[in-house]
This record gives sequence, C-alpha cells and structure tokens, in this order.
Amino acid sequence: MIISDSINIYLKTTETCNLNCDHCFTSGKNGKKIFFNYEKTFDFIDRLFSFKKPKHARILFHGGEPMLAPIDSMESIYSLIKSKYPETSFGIQTNLVYKLTEEKLNFFNKIFLKEGIGTSWDSDIRFENINQLLLWEKNVKQLISEGHKISLMVSLSKSLIKNYQPVDIVQYASDLGIQHILFERITSNGNAVINPEIQPSNADLDSWLLLMYEQTIKYNLHEKIHNMFLDEVATSFINRLHTANRCRNCEQSLVTINADGTVSGCPNSAPEEYWGNIEWSIPENLTSKKRLHTMSCELKRNDNCLTCPVNSICNGDCHRLPWEGNICAAPKSLMLKMKTENRIEDYQKLLW
Repeated sequence: MIISDSINIYLKTTETCNLNCDHCFTSGKNGKKIFFNYEKTFDFIDRLFSFKKPKHARILFHGGEPMLAPIDSMESIYSLIKSKYPETSFGIQTNLVYKLTEEKLNFFNKIFLKEGIGTSWDSDIRFENINQLLLWEKNVKQLISEGHKISLMVSLSKSLIKNYQPVDIVQYASDLGIQHILFERITSNGNAVINPEIQPSNADLDSWLLLMYEQTIKYNLHEKIHNMFLDEVATSFINRLHTANRCRNCEQSLVTINADGTVSGCPNSAPEEYWGNIEWSIPENLTSKKRLHTMSCELKRNDNCLTCPVNSICNGDCHRLPWEGNICAAPKSLMLKMKTENRIEDYQKLLW
C-alpha cells in the first residue's frame, strides 16, 4: 500500500523554537528560522487528498514551536482545508511557554475547543527556570477553564525515570486538570544526538514502564487521567489492534510537511530524512526511492521478535527505537505481566 486510508499530517509551521530542550528532535532554537507557506502547503494537501481521499484525516500544527508562526497563516490554511474537506480534524502540539495573548486564545478557541491541545512537561530538560514552569502551568489552567481538553506529553529521559515515580507524575497532571497523558520514549534525532546522556537504558525503561502499570492498577490512576501509553498496550492485548508505536505502518499513514516545504513520514526524523517536496507531484512523492526504503525498514523485524513471547502484542514496536544487544525498547516486562496474569477486566479499565 502506498498510503493508508487514515492520514495524519504533521504541519510544521516553523523549524525553530523559543525553548532549547536537550531531547528535541527539531533542534530547538537551532532549527531553521523560517515559516511555512500556507498557500503552497494547502495546494499539496489538496492534491494529496484528491489523489486518494482518506477515510480519516487529521492535521496537527507542529514545529519547532508552531505558535511562533503568523497566526493568520495558520487560520488561513485551516479555513481552506475545512471549506473543502470539512471532516478533517485539527490539533496542535505547543509548549505553552509564552504569553497567552487574546489573539492566541481566540485562535485556540476557534480551532481546538472540540479537538484538544497537546503540550509537554519534561523533567529537567524543558523549563529553564521556575518562571517558565509557572507560566506553563498558568496557561494550562487557563485553557482548561476555557473548556479545552489538554493532552500532556512526558518524555522518558534518564533523569525522569531515576527521580520520579509514575504515580507522582500522573497525580501532578491530574491536579492541573489535564485529561490525557502520554509517556513518550526519546528517539535519537536533533538535540538528542548531541545529548546522548539523556537516554535511559532499555532495561531501565522497561522497569519503569512496568512500575507505571503496577501503580496505575494499585492506585486506580486510570480513574484520574487517561494514560494513552497503557491504552495502546491494552488495545493490542485485548483487541489485537496495533495502534501508534505498534502499528508498524507509520511511514504509510504519517506525512510530515517541514516548514521549508520538504516532506517526510515520521516527524521525529523529518528534518534530516525527508523524501519529497510539496512542489512535486503526488506520485513523485509517494513513490520516491527514499520513502520506499524507509517503509521497508519499518516493516522489517529484528530476528529476536520472531521468538518473543509477546510478539503478538508488541508487533515489533517503533522501528526507530534501537536495540541494546538483545534488549529492545519495548515495554516487554509489562506485556509479559499482562499476558501471564490475563486480567482482562483490569486491562479494559485502561481503554478510553
């Protein structure tokens, strides 16, 4: 299949950011200080949807920090897409470390009130000082008071899994009023390449994710907040439906449009592993040699996966997460525990 029936488009409005996080795959403040061209970007999306109209399409404003771009450009492409493809949904991933002006708030309320907003909180690697953290918390609370649903992304750095219990992070997010939380593993892209010390070992990562599951069940954390990582694993176990990191078709279902007009699949590797351009024809983009090569790499499994007792649940996990000898980056201990105990009623509680 050249492209999936469901398409998620990461629309990077810029390559730069007001922050400079050590793990950022877009290189933070060192990213290109450019903005997207909304007219050319719409033309590409229009041709893509005309080539094969997706059953489901979602567009996520991304970056860098997307809110650095002119708001009128973002509103323009939103209006153009919604007028022709009204079923398309929209989202945004923003750091919320800036003054929430009336213009920005109006933009959020116009587009994302029913869709949801994604933001991040990361131990020791995001906020440069207490004032940035307090500003972020203030903005989160204000958006929630306006009726927004907030999804919190938390990167699993070495520092975080060493210094924080899962229950404490979930409780903190819940106390802020956040509805969804996603624990993300760090890929070796952008700033993470020059800061390898932030990466936990696969073994330590595995242990922490098992603890997260055990604490979720023990303290009924699923009643406080929707844990998207555990939902994904539970979905794989109960329904044998592989989503997100376990779908192994990201390169067929994800399209990242960089701010300079280059096109890629996975947003984490998009700045350096692009395979197309918005000015090319759709067939040129979808059948480019670089794209087909990346798709083949994603579909290939490590030989150890063939004999793994949780292969049916795991499905090989994200192909961009490297193995360390015979130890993968998947939550193997968590999945083994689920398979051994087979507590279906508990796993169903994790589903949203």
